[in-house]
Amino acid sequence: MPARTLLSALAIVSTVFTTAQAANPRPEVVYGEDNRLDLHDAKVPESWRLLARSTAVLMETSKLTPHASRAGHLNVASENFGDAMQLCADEPFREQPTAGFCSGFLVGPDILVTAGHCMTSQIRCDSTSFVFDFGYNEPTTDLSSVPSDNVFTCKSIIAQEVDDETQSDFAIVRLDRPVAGRTPLQYKKQGATKSDTKLLVIGHPSGLPTKVAGDASVRNSNPDKPFFVANLDTYGGNSGSAVFNEETREIEGILVRGERDFQYVNGCSKSNVCAQDACRGEDVTKSTVFAEYLDIDERPTEIHAAKITGLATPIPDNDPAGITQDLNILSSGEIAAIGVRVKIEHTYPGDLRVSMRHPNGTEVYLGALGNSSHFSKPDDSPTDNPASRPATVIERTFGMDGVAVKALWQLRKLPANGNWQVIIRDAATSDLGTLQEVELKVQTFIQ
Repeated sequence: MPARTLLSALAIVSTVFTTAQAANPRPEVVYGEDNRLDLHDAKVPESWRLLARSTAVLMETSKLTPHASRAGHLNVASENFGDAMQLCADEPFREQPTAGFCSGFLVGPDILVTAGHCMTSQIRCDSTSFVFDFGYNEPTTDLSSVPSDNVFTCKSIIAQEVDDETQSDFAIVRLDRPVAGRTPLQYKKQGATKSDTKLLVIGHPSGLPTKVAGDASVRNSNPDKPFFVANLDTYGGNSGSAVFNEETREIEGILVRGERDFQYVNGCSKSNVCAQDACRGEDVTKSTVFAEYLDIDERPTEIHAAKITGLATPIPDNDPAGITQDLNILSSGEIAAIGVRVKIEHTYPGDLRVSMRHPNGTEVYLGALGNSSHFSKPDDSPTDNPASRPATVIERTFGMDGVAVKALWQLRKLPANGNWQVIIRDAATSDLGTLQEVELKVQTFIQ
């Protein structure tokens, strides 16, 4: 990643990031003393090193290329941390390489958990690699390349959520193969996270080699919210890091967002430092939120599809009823996964919302057709004529093979057969368009 891009993504920011800013790693902060340690540090217990073996850094697959002279190794395209971030001379780790954008941790032989904003779609999944042991187990460890056996790709997203209202943020992915020689981590499946619980975080702050950081605790844990607040020493790139109960070694949650991490002082970037009980704190999605989605059914599956092309169905402007397109699935198997693809021509696709109705009447909201910030909408005026605006053709897939939709999970194991409906609604005034194509894929367990 170019230095300018990395700088904007991880460093000098003046506001607290929220889940709406999901595409980039999150900026975080140091509370009290900086407790981040490399794995080789004598202060790191062996039990922490063992936990770290089951954590990974997320990298763009394009950063990993075959090594010309070391068989079974991949080159890592990285940057010097200090140069990329314009760090002040006294900043720790400034001479280390930075190569990742998020962190993750192993919970099953081929199942990994990370932050939802780190894994937003199948496109992101397809372009991401998960690298284990990207850390300084010895002071002189060479991290310019990594063993290819330690590198895994993303096969699919099992479940994902970035909810702007509740601020829940998590993703569960299936890797391309089982991870040998590493123990899946234990995570809390039920029960509350108590305030003052001592915490440990393991991950990749600012995309650096593995860091462990203790001497932290839960500040506040509201039982009605899907996250708790802690004073963890974490930075952008720690998003997706495992946050452990320091005493039980059980995962309490996933680091997802927090305070800004750097300040620009006298021409260089310096870590933002807060007192242990000051600033906003770091938000951690509770493990109990994602635990329910790890009851994974391993039965073989098959895919059934229904597709309609050549449509030109008008979408009524600013009409809550919208339009409904029927699609019939003949298989009576239990649903394992669902994918919905729509192709629409519209003068402002950002107005459109897509939902789907199961044959039993259950309606699931899939999402907006396009982010309104992606489109330029003219100012409404008496002289504005929506019919004269140029139409945009946009195609989007929700669920399987596309944007992960947590709400589809509620349809798992229901019968697939019957008449399904895809619903398109226009949520605002003054724009026109038509539905061109719609396709439904239903993956079912083989009976």
